[in-house]
Amino acid sequence: MRVNGRSKKEVLAELRRIREEDVKYEDGRVLCSMCTTPHPIAKIAHRMFLSSNLGDPGLFPGSSRLEKEAVRNLGTLLNCQDATGFIVSGGTEANLLAMLAARDTSKIAKPEVIIPESAHFSFNKICNLLNLKPIRAGCDSRFRVDPDEVKRCITRNTVAIVGTAGTAELGVVDPIKALSEIALAHGIFFHVDAALGGLMIPFLENASEHDFEFDFRFKGVSSITVDPHKMGMSTIPAGGILFRDCRCLEAIKTNTPYLTDDAQYTFVGTRSGAPVAATWAVFELLGREGFAEVVSRCMELTRFLSEGIELLDLELVTKPTLNVLAFRSARSKLLAERLRKRGWFVSYVPRLDCVRIVVMPHLKRRHAETFLRDLGEIAGHRIA
Repeated sequence: MRVNGRSKKEVLAELRRIREEDVKYEDGRVLCSMCTTPHPIAKIAHRMFLSSNLGDPGLFPGSSRLEKEAVRNLGTLLNCQDATGFIVSGGTEANLLAMLAARDTSKIAKPEVIIPESAHFSFNKICNLLNLKPIRAGCDSRFRVDPDEVKRCITRNTVAIVGTAGTAELGVVDPIKALSEIALAHGIFFHVDAALGGLMIPFLENASEHDFEFDFRFKGVSSITVDPHKMGMSTIPAGGILFRDCRCLEAIKTNTPYLTDDAQYTFVGTRSGAPVAATWAVFELLGREGFAEVVSRCMELTRFLSEGIELLDLELVTKPTLNVLAFRSARSKLLAERLRKRGWFVSYVPRLDCVRIVVMPHLKRRHAETFLRDLGEIAGHRIA
């Protein structure tokens, strides 16, 4: 820290210069992220609640009420109006809280959790933190976890089964109904990681036709992760964790002897109310119809890109389920590197040897057209 402070003008000028080093979603070049530019009303709401701390909710009853209403909105959307939960730091904390609840309600000495091979990498960290043994279940030809594999993985030490509604790598939705039935039959906690799909799938017109349904309509689903800072267009950090049964809260409870409330239920203690207010504001402004329009635009653009990629004789790894596209060439890693050199921020997935892109609300048709032109030049093909 410097001895003498600088002027406000100098500090802000320096911040603006440094900010120019960061990539901006608005430029349409970020194709690898499941986050996006916050909705304009989210930015306004965030600034209004910068001082609120939900870790001490008695001091901020208004912020606490916004969180309860945001959770109620999510629960109603996901077919459990009485669901309980919190807006947390992201999908990792949400998944952690679910696994903590599963572990501590089971009372099993050597707990195991069944995780699809396609599950988010956060479960690696979570299992290490909670001393859970991860049991990997294989996927079928559609990259969905195989229910028969899950059945074979069950032992007397199994405390949880995990399914994903919108995998990070491919946007695939696991067969949640089948997994729910397995969990119910064996009396096992079942968690659905819908960090990406939770605010997409409910707005798809053909979700039931394609077996994309994933939520509390299935009685075996115990908890769901859903992130408002992804397709919910809230500010970061705004993850979400919902529990069907409020009794799960006892398993994640920590006593707080000197705060305005006598207990906390999240891993993070001090929690800003700003992203909660942002989440609430977007829900109120858009409603179901507004979200459906956003999701429809993303899916339309995903189809446009998918068709364009196939015209370039590149292989789609799988037909896109949600707004995630993955494709291969003879040298996929090199293709990803060359796209990066052109300023396109794409992912390379070694496990599948493919290039991955995510179509979030900041991407526009003009960005997609420019991307396909550059991709065609790099791949040695042109779209007629």
